[in-house]
Amino acid sequence: MRNAISLSPSEAACLTALRSGTARKARIALRARLDLRQTNLALAGLAALDIAAVDRDRTWHLTKTGKTAGVVIAPAVRTRGRKRGTGWPTGPAATRLLALLDRPRHGAELSVLLGVTRQRVHQLVVALFARDLIRAGDGRSPSFAIARKEDPSLLLRQDQERVLSAFPETEATTLSKIARITSAARPRVAAITEVLREAGLIEKTGVATYGDLYRLTPAGSAHWQRSASVPRADLPPLPFRSGRVRDVLSFLEREGPVRTRDVGRRLDISQTSINALMQYLKRKSVVRVHSDARHAPHELTPAGREMLARMRREAADAA
Repeated sequence: MRNAISLSPSEAACLTALRSGTARKARIALRARLDLRQTNLALAGLAALDIAAVDRDRTWHLTKTGKTAGVVIAPAVRTRGRKRGTGWPTGPAATRLLALLDRPRHGAELSVLLGVTRQRVHQLVVALFARDLIRAGDGRSPSFAIARKEDPSLLLRQDQERVLSAFPETEATTLSKIARITSAARPRVAAITEVLREAGLIEKTGVATYGDLYRLTPAGSAHWQRSASVPRADLPPLPFRSGRVRDVLSFLEREGPVRTRDVGRRLDISQTSINALMQYLKRKSVVRVHSDARHAPHELTPAGREMLARMRREAADAA
């Protein structure tokens, strides 16, 4: 390649990370699979070649040359001694950290268990990640949630952990309530909730007056990153409070599946009123038809059972 700049493998890896938009040294190290010492040397080399530069806030960016220059990778210089790889000695602190990862942990917890600073844990995490021994849940904060490479546990980013932790233990709530607790924009909360839903930690259960209802699944409730220190979101107001609705839901719970006309007859509700009420309850996802047959009977949905239980609790509290 004509006029190509010759780079070492580590310099080329850092250049690739910079060209992907990565700007922080730790994240460059993770993307390049280098430890911090190697990353420092490689970035210094790129700076000396006027390929990259560091800003006052310690973020790195490409120069004009770095954005367009062609590069060739020089062969690695062979050195005497043990070949670097996953078997490379990690030192006593890194060995102790690995031993503590019998389950996923937060970096803050590891700092206490190891008796070292958070910065030292951060350095060890980057070094172990470079050796492909661990994985991090948050590329922006690699020491936040950590697991061994072979550990299949789901690791969440900080914002995902906070949203998961804000859900009430058993009740459903709306994303607006979660956004208020987490101080995050509702579109951001919606995007995170969708990720958690796809991971099986959150499920949609119905529709309330002020938006869709979501709740924890058993997996979400038991997830190791669900923090007790995050306040729980309030429950949304009930979409209905009338005794008639509670009577209909109670009847369906007790007798269902039941046809609409039979509900009206047993509860002394006119045909017109019970038809309109059942349609309303279906729109709220608390009642559903039992089959596709014409005039099929109706039954409670799981969300309907939860709604009825909550109506009963609130009625008892008010008594």
